[in-house]
Amino acid sequence: MAQLTSTDLIKILVHVTLILGIPMLGGAVAGIVIDRILDTSPIFVFGGFAAGNIIAIVGILLYIRAHAPAPSPERDNELADGRDA
Repeated sequence: MAQLTSTDLIKILVHVTLILGIPMLGGAVAGIVIDRILDTSPIFVFGGFAAGNIIAIVGILLYIRAHAPAPSPERDNELADGRDA
């Protein structure tokens, strides 16, 4: 597997930050707006933040699945032999 450069690591950091930050912040802001419109306590803020967290977790799982290396018979043989790939 190729070594990641510092630019690649920064790209990954930016992607993960956006995947986590936008849904959580968006859910909280939507909750604030709904609470002000309905003149309620911060129940929608908590609900929006929780929904944002669930969306962020799903987003990270999808990101990992999309960028994980594909399994190969060569890697499986190395792992079975006890060698680190």
